[in-house]
Amino acid sequence: MPAFPGAEGFGAYAQGGRGGRVIEVTNLNDSGPGSLRDAVNAEGPRIVVFRVSGTIDLKSGLSIRNPYITIAGQTAPGDGICLKTYSLSVAAEHVIIRFIRCRPGDNAKFEGDAISISTGRHIIVDHCSASWSVDETLSASTSGQLGDVTVQWCIISESLNNSSHHKGAHGYGSLIRGGWGNGYTFHHNLYAHHRGRLPRPGNYNSRSKDPDGFIFDFRNNVVYNWAGSAAGYNADGSNGVDSITKMNFVGNYYKRGANSNGSLVFSETTRTAKAFFADNAMNGVSPGDPWSLVAFRNFTAEQLQRYKQAKPIPVPRVITDDSTRAFKRVLAQAGAALPKRDAVDTRVINGVINGTGRIIDDEQDVGGWPVLKSAKPPVDTDHDGMPDDWEKSHGLNPNDKTDGAKDRDGDGYTNIEEYLNHLALPISNG
Repeated sequence: MPAFPGAEGFGAYAQGGRGGRVIEVTNLNDSGPGSLRDAVNAEGPRIVVFRVSGTIDLKSGLSIRNPYITIAGQTAPGDGICLKTYSLSVAAEHVIIRFIRCRPGDNAKFEGDAISISTGRHIIVDHCSASWSVDETLSASTSGQLGDVTVQWCIISESLNNSSHHKGAHGYGSLIRGGWGNGYTFHHNLYAHHRGRLPRPGNYNSRSKDPDGFIFDFRNNVVYNWAGSAAGYNADGSNGVDSITKMNFVGNYYKRGANSNGSLVFSETTRTAKAFFADNAMNGVSPGDPWSLVAFRNFTAEQLQRYKQAKPIPVPRVITDDSTRAFKRVLAQAGAALPKRDAVDTRVINGVINGTGRIIDDEQDVGGWPVLKSAKPPVDTDHDGMPDDWEKSHGLNPNDKTDGAKDRDGDGYTNIEEYLNHLALPISNG
């Protein structure tokens, strides 16, 4: 069954911490009892809920390496949770992350993504906000085994371009690499204010080594204000790798901004790749020839014919909007919008609507981290992650710590999951 109502794509069936214990985050410390790191490092199925809101100043990267975890950012009382200074990374199976902000900044001169996914299976990142990274911003990339990944309804914004990266200007959106027949879905996300890689899909392995290739489904995303001639690209061919990547680009909405000097969706150099393009709009217009938004580098007529697919690459279902409706829905619903949108996401979204904003080099260019206020958490006598009032109204016992892992209505979701899904209901379906 889906991770939660509204979970779609390759990662839709992540189990997370279903049936496991509830771990409360009670402080904003980097580590120690009650910290997010302590909950992440715990073993066994676990559901992480928050009894506090605010910004967690990480002293090192926060890496999910133990499987079967749900991080439920929608439970934070007040303004929600933000991670700063270092990144959040995923290298485990059955991971659900919802309603979390990751904004590292460049104080630590750390070259990394805000959120990175490197190994594992059955992973879904939903309604998160990633920004102010010194490399890509949110990536799923490996030369080994990584599969069944979904990134949906996220805001991926404002990578720090000319910051502390050793290569110089290096503010990018997403590096997307996979293979061995595995697939990722990126849908209904907002990309704003990046140099490029919106996204950069591909496969590190040659077709002789990996004949099954990589499957990538990119649909109903909004892309705003990139630098360079094309928003995204696959450069494996120019790097001498004859890899197999099979891609769908469907119903995406591209809007030029202050730094945009080109009107291409994608640049392709890998002549062994295949793709299906349909209903991708540039500044509100979907051209009659969908391939007119793609630049092909040094393709023969035969290679071009093999590349252009007349039918979509088979992938798990995503309810797909036309590009115009996707634009409206993404701006209305994407990002860590629960418990509430912060000032960063609000500013970025207003910029997309009004055609303002630009690529930045430092988080202080746009004011830095806003203060996230906490609030009094709801009374939860048995500390099972469900407030007493909610338990009483749903026929549960607020003094029974074990009833969160039970399934009162028999629909497959445990009682604690029903509560988490209830919190997300106003926004989870876009």
